[in-house]
Amino acid sequence: MSKCILPKRRQKESGFTLLETSVAMVVMMIGGLGIAAVFTYAIKSNTGARDRAASIAVAQQELERLRNLPFDHSALTATGGVNTTSVTSAGRSYRMSTRILDTTSTVKSIQIQVTPENSSNPWSLSTVNVMAERAHFTLGPYQGGP
Repeated sequence: MSKCILPKRRQKESGFTLLETSVAMVVMMIGGLGIAAVFTYAIKSNTGARDRAASIAVAQQELERLRNLPFDHSALTATGGVNTTSVTSAGRSYRMSTRILDTTSTVKSIQIQVTPENSSNPWSLSTVNVMAERAHFTLGPYQGGP
């Protein structure tokens, strides 16, 4: 009987077995899926932040418009209710609710709420609240002395 003996050079060569390669592929696949999940989360978060920033810009524009009106303008009349309108800015639709209250005879409280509409991303549908007070300055009696 003859025994098959491999040359010494081939005995020292080693490689990866099929099992080692499969385990390495599974570990890399789990890591890759984890990274993909983080990217998905980041995209949703960035989209929601972008929509929130656009909502804040719409609310600030409306607030500036109301600040530029005279104090006794009809648009600043306190009705006690909420005035809701639909606004389009940068191709997106927003629902804007404005409430104006007379705090005193010379101070009005303005509250504006803006909510993006028609979004499939629930992170984008959060409401932005902007509040401000508008004052009308009046001169009082002179209290000074000579």
